[in-house]
Order: sequence, then C-alpha cells, then structure tokens
Amino acid sequence: MHLRMGIIKVEIKVPALVKALESFKENRLAALDHLSTEIQSSVSEFFNSLLQTEMNVFLGKPEQALNKRNGFREREYALKGIGCVRIRLPQDRRREFKSAVMPPHEQIDPRIKEDIAILHLAGLSNRVLAMISKRMLGVEVSTDTVTKSLDVIEDRALAWLERPLEKKYWALFVDGTNFRIQRRGSTEKEPTLVVLGIDSENHMSLLALQPGNKDNGESWRQVFKDLIARGLDPQTVQIGVMDGLPGLETVFKECFARAVTGRCWVHSTRNALAKVPERLQVAFKQLSDKVMYASSEADARQAFSALKAAMGNDCDRAVRVIEKDLESLLAHYKFEQRFWRTLRTTNPIERVNKELKRRTKSMETLGEKTLQVLLAFTAMRLEFHWQRFSVDMPHLEKLTKKRNRIEGAVVQLIR
Repeated sequence: MHLRMGIIKVEIKVPALVKALESFKENRLAALDHLSTEIQSSVSEFFNSLLQTEMNVFLGKPEQALNKRNGFREREYALKGIGCVRIRLPQDRRREFKSAVMPPHEQIDPRIKEDIAILHLAGLSNRVLAMISKRMLGVEVSTDTVTKSLDVIEDRALAWLERPLEKKYWALFVDGTNFRIQRRGSTEKEPTLVVLGIDSENHMSLLALQPGNKDNGESWRQVFKDLIARGLDPQTVQIGVMDGLPGLETVFKECFARAVTGRCWVHSTRNALAKVPERLQVAFKQLSDKVMYASSEADARQAFSALKAAMGNDCDRAVRVIEKDLESLLAHYKFEQRFWRTLRTTNPIERVNKELKRRTKSMETLGEKTLQVLLAFTAMRLEFHWQRFSVDMPHLEKLTKKRNRIEGAVVQLIR
C-alpha cells in the first residue's frame, strides 16, 4: 500500500498493518510510542533527502565548480507535531553552503517557540514550562530557551500596543501601577501608565501601557499626546475617571477640553476615613455611601449636606476631602444611569491592573522587554473577552470574576 502526502511518500505493507493492529490491542500506549518513532524516522529521512538535494543544487552553480562536499554534521532538530528528528546537515569544503531548509544554529522549530511563548505568557513560569516541555511539546527546553522564546512574538505584541485607534472613545479610565523587574542584578519597581477606554459600542479596550512616572503630569501629557497621534479623537472623549494622582486632572482637561473629570469614590472615601476618629468611622461611612449611591445628582448633594451637618467639627478635615472633589465625584450623574456604576470608581482599570500583576507573578525573573511583551499579550487577551460584552451589562463583573477563577484553577492544575 502506498500513501502520498504532499511530497512525502509512505509505503505500508498489509502484514505490517495487521501486526500493528495486534500491538495496539496489547498495549496501546507502547504502540503509540512506536508509531511516533516510526514517523520521526520517516521525517528524518525526508529532511536528509531534501538537504542532499539542496546541496546538489548549490554545488551545481557555476561559481561552485571547484567546490566539493565535505561530509556531514549531525544534530537533532525539534519539529512541531513530530518531536526530535536526527538531521545530517551536508557541508562543503569552502563552508559557503547556507541551508534554507535548516538554518545554522536553529535547533527548534519557530512554531514551537511560538507555543512556548504563548504558554509562558499565559501564566506558566519558565521553570515550570521547562519541566513539562518534553511531555507537552515533544522537546525538552531550558529556562533560557523559554525566556528567549518571547523574541518570536515580541514585534507583533509591541506593535499591538502602538496600533492605530480607529474607534471613537467616549470614556477614559486613567491610572498608574508598578511592576517589579530585574535590572542590573537587582529588583526595581517599574511604573507603568495605563489608559482604559470605552468605545461608542460600549466595549472596553486597553489603549495605553507605557513606562513613565505616574506622579508626573508631563508623563501623562505625553501618554495623551501619543493616544491622539494614534487616532484617538479628543472631541469624542466626554469623561476621564481617575484617582488623586498629582497634576493628572489638570493635564487631562488640557488635552481633552470637552470632557469632564470623574474622581473615584473608593479612593476618596478611603482618604477621608483616614482622617475620621475611630468612634465615628462607621457613621461617616454610612453617610458617605448615601452620597455615593444616591438615585440622582440632587439627592447626592442633599446627602452630602446631611453628612456635613451630622459630622460637624469632629470630622471637618474628612468632610473637606470629599467636598473639594465633590463636582468630580458627582460627574457620573451627567451620563445615562446604566453607566453610573462603571463611571463612579476606577474599579474597571483597577481590575485590569490586578490582572496584569497576576500575570507577572509567575515569572521568576522579569526584564523590561519581557514585561512589555507580557503586558501586551495580557491586554490582547482581555480585549478579546471585552468585545463580547458591553460595559452596561449588569452581569459583566460576575462573568469577569468567574473567568479569572476558571483560568486560575486551570493554571494551578497544570502546575
């Protein structure tokens, strides 16, 4: 029996098939191992024949008339879906032959490197991935190979972070966070400026992940300028939600003149409670919650007046914390009620930052380049999920938490 698959011809004898069938009945796993070995042997023969032909073509060129063969150099090559195959790479006397079939020093199929990179970025540490690589990928890799595998997808990942912004975004969430990276043998904090947007179809999208000083207004100004240069229309931005980072609100209003700024109630309440005497903290929290969850802007202002009157001089400093940002804290009332829950805190971007940090924890060492690729990969995965749901869906948060629990359980199971 002859089977032809593309340029590979497989010859199978019927008696051999009967014998193989019996071996599967006796011990299926052993038979599969034997079958894999047979396939690897056939693929190895095919590659060696292809390399021989490539050398013949090379030596047939006029300029190689005086050149001759000079033996072989044997090495193993890891091929996706096949495993390790033995390669005999022909050599010429002049050492001028460069194989397009088997590039010099390449020992792993680039497609396997992509698989390693994706598994690495999905949460498997380089140490764990190196341990399980033989079983999962058919080739044992070192931790250094795992780290270098990111080079395969680096350009595409980083290009995604700089992609043109073609959609119209009406809301931006702005925040900064820190990641620990290895630099010159020591671990340092690397600040990252994050911008999350809501488009005209009410889908969220990560628009910016840039290194920078989160407490520096000029750093944020550059982030906003970059967003506009990539296509973000400042005229469509209606609100920017943020916490109390110094100078951020001023810079945001300069870049997005038609937008209002919204302050995060969670941060504001936390800052106020730090100035409230312990005996009054429960009462203060209850009254501030009535402001935060009021059914209208008028009711919220009335609730704040009640808080201010009830707390009196005992909580004057705490009341001023809320009062100085009251207009921004009530900015969400300018929009449809279905968006109030989303716009009155920075929870959406806080959850993103938490997810980004969760992805970095599995890395024993994290360099600056690895961090950027990891953030890009995580952002792309989040983007895929967000495109299925709009921010005004009441069960969106529950779905996100459920997805994170499932993914976390899967990663732990694999480990």
